Amino acid sequence: MADADFYPQWDNCSLNYDLTKYNFPTLVLDVVKEVFPQVDSLETIHEHLVGNQIVALCDHVQNSFARKHFMQLFDQFAEEYIAPKLNGKRYLIKRNPTLNCVIPDQQKYGRRLPFHQGIFYSNGRGMATMWMPLTKTSGTNSMYIAGLEASRKLTLFAIQEKMSQETFEKYCMQISAPVEKMPGEVHLFTQEHIHGNVNNDTLQTRCAVDWHVLVESEEYGMREPGGFFRLPGDHEQSDAQDYSNMIFVAYVGNNTRYDKNIPIHFQRKMINDYCADRGIKHTGFIFENEFLDWLPILKEKILEKPAGIVMLSIHSLPNDKKTANDILHTALDNNVQLHFANELCSLKSEKDLERIETYLSFAVKKKGHYPWEV
Repeated sequence: MADADFYPQWDNCSLNYDLTKYNFPTLVLDVVKEVFPQVDSLETIHEHLVGNQIVALCDHVQNSFARKHFMQLFDQFAEEYIAPKLNGKRYLIKRNPTLNCVIPDQQKYGRRLPFHQGIFYSNGRGMATMWMPLTKTSGTNSMYIAGLEASRKLTLFAIQEKMSQETFEKYCMQISAPVEKMPGEVHLFTQEHIHGNVNNDTLQTRCAVDWHVLVESEEYGMREPGGFFRLPGDHEQSDAQDYSNMIFVAYVGNNTRYDKNIPIHFQRKMINDYCADRGIKHTGFIFENEFLDWLPILKEKILEKPAGIVMLSIHSLPNDKKTANDILHTALDNNVQLHFANELCSLKSEKDLERIETYLSFAVKKKGHYPWEV
């Protein structure tokens, strides 16, 4: 992160927010009750559900965060509380915030989060984390976290020594402490802070929402703009549209930096899931010729003028910016929709084109050396 003012504001800092305006604990409990009506409080989830049901609960809540009213709420929160910390820079918001649900004795179910730092999870250093408890957090039910400089030193030491996870965690416990928070408070930290969980030996389930913003021109790691992150106000994924009686083609390629190592069956699965969610019935898969990085088959299919083409990602467009722009403009000029499964978005208008171009140029994959690199 190039901005010198960034780290001091995210080095284990606290933020207080208006819980009446942003009542996430109540909103999340209401969503939980949609599938588990027997749950009467987030703190007692473990009294009603077993380990594998926690996965279904978390998935349902995280999917609900794609509902328009939730996306708008996160947008408003970020504008009110996060934007003032970014010196006027634009930012993207995590598309689907994560629900952390730590039940008592979670280790019994293999659910204890190991100590790590965000970079180890493919996060870029241009990401800021907001850890938002929905229940009181204290002692072993909370997240343990280390300071920034101590995290950097231990990370370097662990890599140099090729530590086992057991040894690494012993060192982590020496420099970490639990986050003591209440609903209405947020813990702020960076992707270089070591953090993790110990086994929860309290009698209370702890829930927290974990989300991020990505700062413009900074490092995104493997969390590509447009997919993992969205622009504030980009709510297309929640908009229902009628695609019946329209001819769609599915397209797969392996010719860009992004998709060259993504197996074809993974791409097909994502595309098919996207189509199923939107009621799109494509006529079959078309594959790009290998080594032809200007994507001539994609261009040909656009000129055949189907109603639309569904492909994996905006990052599956040619690496060459001029060639990518030519494909996007050709689609617009021929009234052919391009749909991108990873980003849950489409190209139908000049406004969509502007959004896609923003995502493609918003940030960088890596910016300088990691602290442990010589």
